[in-house]
Amino acid sequence: MALFRRSKASSNATTALLVLTDSGVTRVNTGSYGTDLVQEVAKLLRSENIRSTRLADNLTLWHAELSPGQAQPGVPNPAASRLAAEHGHPPVSGPAVVTGAQLYGSPYPLDADETDRLAARLRG
Repeated sequence: MALFRRSKASSNATTALLVLTDSGVTRVNTGSYGTDLVQEVAKLLRSENIRSTRLADNLTLWHAELSPGQAQPGVPNPAASRLAAEHGHPPVSGPAVVTGAQLYGSPYPLDADETDRLAARLRG
């Protein structure tokens, strides 16, 4: 008898991030959370200077800055800016990444269903 057994459904569940660029919305599967997820987001944004904005209890928007506290110049990212505006935040320039909740100060990825719903809404 196994004390810890994973059901087939839970082992197939995937967590992901959404990368929002001018060219569209891309899903990136990940198993990372916490500081590993922050490093993955920084790599996707190609910047050491990243900022997170909590949009809702289950959504966090990440974007790059020129330097800490200094926004990137340029044209706002349509999908990221629309998502930020829906939650009362200013527009975002450049690429952005959407992750899930931040629990006890650690960021978590989006679950598979939420990733699909949000991607469809941002594409449409």
